[in-house]
Amino acid sequence: QNNGMKHPLLAAAAANRLHGPTKKQRKATGGGGSRPAARAGMQLYLDFGQRSFGRQITCPECGLMYTEGEPNDEAGHRAHHERALRGAPMRECESESVACRLPDGSRICVVDVASAEPQLRRAREAATLMARDFGEFEFPPDYRAFLAIGADARLRGVAVAHPIRSAHRAMRVSDGSSGGGGSRDVVRCGEEAVPASCGVSHIWVLPAHRRRGLGSHLLDAVRRHMALAFEVGREGLAFCQPTEAGCALAASYVGEERLLVYASAEDASRDASDSATGKT
Repeated sequence: QNNGMKHPLLAAAAANRLHGPTKKQRKATGGGGSRPAARAGMQLYLDFGQRSFGRQITCPECGLMYTEGEPNDEAGHRAHHERALRGAPMRECESESVACRLPDGSRICVVDVASAEPQLRRAREAATLMARDFGEFEFPPDYRAFLAIGADARLRGVAVAHPIRSAHRAMRVSDGSSGGGGSRDVVRCGEEAVPASCGVSHIWVLPAHRRRGLGSHLLDAVRRHMALAFEVGREGLAFCQPTEAGCALAASYVGEERLLVYASAEDASRDASDSATGKT
């Protein structure tokens, strides 16, 4: 029955339209007609049933896994993607130790355990980029890292070296387990330990800058700046478990017949002590 009286909820709605929300209502919603502040756990993106919504994706270019549709994950992916494809930004600073400058305007800087903290952060950043090709790894205790930084102030390549006393002649053996119906050669350590003075545990170049001679420039810097009193000869270099691309670079640099390899820093130290005591 309509006796001219309005339902309480309808009356309140009409009052809001005429006079705006009451003081009590404004206080409850954050005041002033502004949007309420986001609460912890509040959903900040819209789910319309997208097939890819909330799906974990591994980027085929930078290798990072992230959740599609999650703003923090997507922002983190964009930043990592930029570093992985163009190199981490590394502007020139006073604390860096420049080993050499290259004709194209890039420079190679040296970082070791005695370097200032900004340089140590650079080495850790480089290790993060290298992890896609090598997996997680730790620098040897007495390492020196050689960072190639382009004229655009971005990291282009890295070589990590440390002193050793011995290594092994590289032996190429056929690996019949590869796919495609064929076999490929893999590098093994020969049995006899031979003298070596500098081990290259890792060498890496940003994909966009490979096959341009940067790897050889890094190895030149390693030989000239690894030891303080002398320059390491090419015959004194050895490479730790090189990848297929790394082995090709090493063989091109030192010569196939002079290629030395070692399994790990610990093995190189043990080989040296065994040689000194006459053990086999």
